[in-house]
Amino acid sequence: MYRRLRDQIISGDLAPGSRLIELSIAADFNVSRTPVREALKRLAAENLVLADPARGMVVHAPDAGEIEDVFVVREALDGLAARLAAHRITPSELARLRLIVDSMRQAVAGDRRGQIVIANQRFHDVIYTAAGNPMLARVASDLRDFVRRFSTLPFASPDRVEHVLAEHEAILAALVAHDPAAAEAASNTHLGAAREYLVRLDLQEFAAESLA
Repeated sequence: MYRRLRDQIISGDLAPGSRLIELSIAADFNVSRTPVREALKRLAAENLVLADPARGMVVHAPDAGEIEDVFVVREALDGLAARLAAHRITPSELARLRLIVDSMRQAVAGDRRGQIVIANQRFHDVIYTAAGNPMLARVASDLRDFVRRFSTLPFASPDRVEHVLAEHEAILAALVAHDPAAAEAASNTHLGAAREYLVRLDLQEFAAESLA
């Protein structure tokens, strides 16, 4: 249950601000309220849910400052992953990145938002794999999960979608050239732009609209 609830939060199926009612969750999972409480405690320890005095347990909706803090750290980690990947990436991994970028380009042209989100996630997953540093992947894992909670938001904007595609193409070009400095710079540009975009959004308003 904990894993399924966590996945729903990370995927955005449970939007920021969503109420988490023990009785309803227990009914959905056909269990007693005891395992529900234990799952919510674990999620609270990870700062994925919190107790709201007025509404009870809710999915944590980070404010702009928290989002910015997370992206600043992720920018550094993704930049390092891109730098390492430029040294170590294999021909098969480059081929996979090309396919992912092509699939994203086709999804953008067809306005297929779900496929764009999936392509975006796979693109970054391949880079972390190509970096060949399990410690880096572990350190970055929680931050990447945090970011994925809001991964659909930028793709609601056609302008931002086009920029994301161009940023991915720039990262890929640097990896193809095996240029660590260029790969890191392109990654930093990409994450910096994502940070600025998300910080401008009113996530509280987004959550309210999602629940309306």
